[in-house]
Amino acid sequence: MLKIRVPSTGQIFEVETDLALKSGETVLAEIDGILEPAIFCNGNCSKEVASSDVRILKVLSQEDLDFKKELHKKAKTFIDEARSKAFRHGLDLKILDADFSFDEKKLTFFFSAEGRIDFRSLVADLVGTLNKIIRLQQVGPRDQAKLYGGFGKCGRELCCARFLSNLDNITLEMVENQEISGGKSPKFSGCCGKLMCCLAYEGKIKEKDIEAEAK
Repeated sequence: MLKIRVPSTGQIFEVETDLALKSGETVLAEIDGILEPAIFCNGNCSKEVASSDVRILKVLSQEDLDFKKELHKKAKTFIDEARSKAFRHGLDLKILDADFSFDEKKLTFFFSAEGRIDFRSLVADLVGTLNKIIRLQQVGPRDQAKLYGGFGKCGRELCCARFLSNLDNITLEMVENQEISGGKSPKFSGCCGKLMCCLAYEGKIKEKDIEAEAK
């Protein structure tokens, strides 16, 4: 069984396939009748697995990836309308981004908000206007940084925006395991205000070094 992650929902699925996949490779998956791009993430996925009818159709070609980018641009044209409707419904949320499923049946809006929001009236309004399956996905500070991109303290493009497909939880224990003092210092926080993602894989590198020395 292989694991794939769907970026539009963040869900992890286990699926059987005869395809020889590489970590980080993008595939086209059919999930409950909707075509979704998904990322093969064995070894770099959370343990929580969603339950749905899933099958992998193919590895996305460069032409497919270009089409995916065009779909994203098309989806973003609906953001202003979604923001306007959210305002009319009196919802205190911020629409950040939007994306289509590969078959354009589903339109996902990504938003940030303080706490939980009852957005059922907004979804019904958008469904009636756009005649699509509408999903509103709330994202946290780290996801916002991934959506907007930027540069970290190292001077390079943010890891989350450039290559990380799965945002693992970063803990103070990871800082302490690397024998870095002042784990609560702002210097270990990224532009999202959370502990920097690089602390996780730097910790993994140190674990491998310790294992190698033990051998």
